[in-house]
Amino acid sequence: MRNSHYYYDAQKGFVIENFDKAKTFSSFLPGIAGVKGIPMWTFYVNRGQGICSFGIENKNSPIMEFSPASIAYRNVSKNGFRTFIKVKNQERIIEAFSPDVDSEHIQRNMYIKENRLTIEEINEEVGMSVTVNYFQIPHDQFAGLVRNVEITNLNDTPLDLEVVDGMPEVLPYGVENMAYKEVGNLLRSWMEVYNRENNIPFYHVRASIGDEAKVEEVTKGHFYLSFTDDKQLQSPIVDADILFGTESSLRFPEVFMQHSLDEIATFSQVTANKVPCAFTPVKKYLDSQESFTISSIIGHVEDIDVINTRVNDLTRLNYIQEKQQEADDLVHQLTDSIQTETNSAVFDQYCRQTYLDNVLRGGVPLLLENGEDNFVYHVFSRKHGDMERDYNFFRIAPEYYSQGNGNFRDANQNRRNDIFFNPKIGSFNVKMFMSLIQIDGYNPLSVEGCTFEIPQAHLDKVRQVIETHLSSHQEEIMQLLSSRFTPGKLMHYIALHQVNVKGDDDEFLANILSYSTQQIEASFGEGFWTDHWTYNLDHIESYLAIYPDQIEAFLFDDRTYAFFDSPVRVLPRKQKHVLSNGTVRQYGAIQEDEQKMKKLSIGLQDTNWLRSRSGEGDIYQTSLFAKLISLSLVKFSTLDPYGMGIEMEANKPGWNDALNGLPGLIGSGMSETFELKRLIQFMLTNLSKYENKSIYLPEEMTSFLNDVNTQVQEYYAGHINEFTYWDNVSTIRETFRDNVRFGITGKEESVPLAELKVMYETFLNKINQGIERAIELGDGLSPTYFSYEASDYDVIDLDEAEQLSTFEGLPPVQVKEFTVKPLNHFLEAPARALKTSENKESSLSMYNTVKETALFDEELKMYKTSVDLTNESYEIGRIKAFTPGWLERESVFLHMSYKYLLGLIKSSLYDEFFEEMNTSLIPFLDAEKYGRSTLENVSFIATSVNPDPAVHGQGFVARLSGSTAEFLSMWKEMMFGHYPFTQVNGELAFALKPILPGWLFNENGEVSATFLGSTTITYKNKEKRNTYGSNKAEVTSMKVMYSDGRSETLHDAIIVGDIAYDIRNGAVTSIEVEMS
Repeated sequence: MRNSHYYYDAQKGFVIENFDKAKTFSSFLPGIAGVKGIPMWTFYVNRGQGICSFGIENKNSPIMEFSPASIAYRNVSKNGFRTFIKVKNQERIIEAFSPDVDSEHIQRNMYIKENRLTIEEINEEVGMSVTVNYFQIPHDQFAGLVRNVEITNLNDTPLDLEVVDGMPEVLPYGVENMAYKEVGNLLRSWMEVYNRENNIPFYHVRASIGDEAKVEEVTKGHFYLSFTDDKQLQSPIVDADILFGTESSLRFPEVFMQHSLDEIATFSQVTANKVPCAFTPVKKYLDSQESFTISSIIGHVEDIDVINTRVNDLTRLNYIQEKQQEADDLVHQLTDSIQTETNSAVFDQYCRQTYLDNVLRGGVPLLLENGEDNFVYHVFSRKHGDMERDYNFFRIAPEYYSQGNGNFRDANQNRRNDIFFNPKIGSFNVKMFMSLIQIDGYNPLSVEGCTFEIPQAHLDKVRQVIETHLSSHQEEIMQLLSSRFTPGKLMHYIALHQVNVKGDDDEFLANILSYSTQQIEASFGEGFWTDHWTYNLDHIESYLAIYPDQIEAFLFDDRTYAFFDSPVRVLPRKQKHVLSNGTVRQYGAIQEDEQKMKKLSIGLQDTNWLRSRSGEGDIYQTSLFAKLISLSLVKFSTLDPYGMGIEMEANKPGWNDALNGLPGLIGSGMSETFELKRLIQFMLTNLSKYENKSIYLPEEMTSFLNDVNTQVQEYYAGHINEFTYWDNVSTIRETFRDNVRFGITGKEESVPLAELKVMYETFLNKINQGIERAIELGDGLSPTYFSYEASDYDVIDLDEAEQLSTFEGLPPVQVKEFTVKPLNHFLEAPARALKTSENKESSLSMYNTVKETALFDEELKMYKTSVDLTNESYEIGRIKAFTPGWLERESVFLHMSYKYLLGLIKSSLYDEFFEEMNTSLIPFLDAEKYGRSTLENVSFIATSVNPDPAVHGQGFVARLSGSTAEFLSMWKEMMFGHYPFTQVNGELAFALKPILPGWLFNENGEVSATFLGSTTITYKNKEKRNTYGSNKAEVTSMKVMYSDGRSETLHDAIIVGDIAYDIRNGAVTSIEVEMS
């Protein structure tokens, strides 16, 4: 009986022997084609021939039908790639990788690399091996998936073969995935295969398929090009009937069994009114130990002539080999930014893979030249949608400089470490995500890629640039630039239409961008989550860890921060607190503001910014610190009726989306309270440092601030109780939102920071009081979530109620008293509380308390999202309906588990961190139990409470999660310490304080890591001592080597002055650090 086996090999990648007998999993190729390439999406599973779905841009443009993972596992062997081999004089057809053929004499292996997938079948019974290698074409003007199939004769005697290799269905361009599943029979009417005369089938519908008045001819399409070792372009079969005949299930090619390929070549193929296929027929005589290869490119192009005119180039075996090397190099160069060398090869490779996957969700920042400060432009990102996240609609733009869509939370988290890999991006990320925070404290859900726009005043200069640099297509390029554009759209047009550029393409782009303005693109999406803002401070701290000498200008002097402005209102309590089935609930908490959209002439999903003159003036801009005041004030005013959690007042929960019902239960979360405390602690540090300064705030905000402060003083004076305080502050917040509904006046008032310091010290005291109350309710550990029950309320008078629009017309109520119910413990609150812990002792106490609860899975030695939820109501959300130990319910949700681990190392619990790392970090897990590559993260791991013992410890939902950002932060802490740059007597200082266990040092006592994306730092610790604890190895000297060959040796643990600036500016290539 064949058994699976997993291991990592530095040359082969991650290896799964007998992958078809292993636990099922799904993953994907990264979909990166380079800055000047066209990406595509490609998913694979460990069944059949791997690839089970691929296409262009999004699920609406599949080449191979997209299916959820659970369906793909069943169908890939039939609907995916197929290889049929007929041996002369043998009365049978061999199908490689067929699940119908199983024998101890067959070995099927999978080799997973960052940008490549290889599978092989070694069939000793027939004396043949089949190796299939997949990768995507980089750096070219079309999108393409390469499939190389190598067949080797392992016998001592020759084999005379007929081979048919390809895919049984190709969905023509223009057929949407969901439409095909629902009305696929109808859609056959539009289908056609073109370009067969050139032996490169081109698949697309004849015209748009929508039931609309406007009908457009479709000219873009998918293509299939195939050739063999002798560079011979093959003529593919596009009509599956001439292979499968009446075998409509596609299980067996009965016609191929009965006829030779020469005979089949004479059969007429029908190219319309049916779902086409793409099979390459090849006849080959193989001597003993001889091999031959079928190379196919299956892709998408806007104009088939691009492929037709390059056929001689594309059918060179060297072209395929060159592109495979380019694909490997592309990802390797990208991940060189985190190159790490320790005593653990699997850990080192895990660092690269995690960095890559972080890029796929957050993007990698490029610096686009514009003649001044350069534009920061993220490429390669996309929303985390795949076969196990079949609910998410991802998009990968099929253009140069490709960008994708993303959610605010995801992009925010996954970009927080950007500056540690490319410090030249400066404050861009801070400005982007802080500007997207609205004046009501919320933010848009959808963050799109940035665009560029040429102001009217610069159009003549742009025309001059075009006339200088282009000798063709001048009017077309001018038209393209007349509206918002992307660099990819511009440069792809130039390449596709063979625009004659005089000089360098990049120089032309830089000249265009020098007259352009960059536009952040975002849209409301579908709701307001309570946690999205909590990741913004991470960006601020990241910036200051690299640029501590810029803090004053960063916080106060740069007044170019805006406020996003969604045309969606958070309704006041009198419209969302309603009576439902005899209990008070909070339903319909937000409302599309039709009046605002009409008044300001804006759309629901447009990118809008807060303006002065009540929305009719200029876009209002302010400083970063003013934005922090605005944000912290709104969140402070949203503390729940017991002063503990921050209310889920806007229809959505926090990080744990599966608690979707908790807002209806007037829920609140302590996670955001801990983050608010952390934010206010940061603000108070700087209010103390700059208390002689003043700051300008909008007059509406100063009124809001003063009114809230008055209520805090009234509360501490004993004039009002907790409920009255909450009621009054909530009313103040609602009034403020009414005042800024359409915009602000634009008038500002000066507020001394010394006064703000006094206010915020009192705010912090109020927060700490609520935290203490929460810990008491949680028996020594803060609950993460609360729900509130109205124990006393009045139904609002019918006459007044008629003026209110409520959810489903339910009666509105005014609550007079609440009782609180803590939900059973979740890991999130402790994970975030560690960030605000006062000292190591309190952190250790919290750690020990958590470990004693059911949050710790004794079987797996890992941390779960929550304890048992059996006693909770189904009203809390879908989490209660989920199976225990699955998805967000009581599983190891890797993002939160990693966030907790990060909290340990940041809280100086180093021994505890490394103890947990050995059982919680993916590269150190048992791959047999994990069920997939231990180089790749997952969203969650099924825990021991799951009713199916077979899945305990198995990972599900591949790769693109916030866990990548958490690990990069851990890696940074481990390799360099908390703050590599500080200020000493007004000068920039550089110091390394790595947190590394002795066992991570290699046989030479060395660990090396890449700092700021380009400087190799090597720690030399001959005794292999821990670099933390009582007997730690410490830095004794540093040898700094420059790119020009110079070197400086400093016998100190800290570098101050010019050399510190050189390190930050990238002038230093390597640093050798002696430790003892």
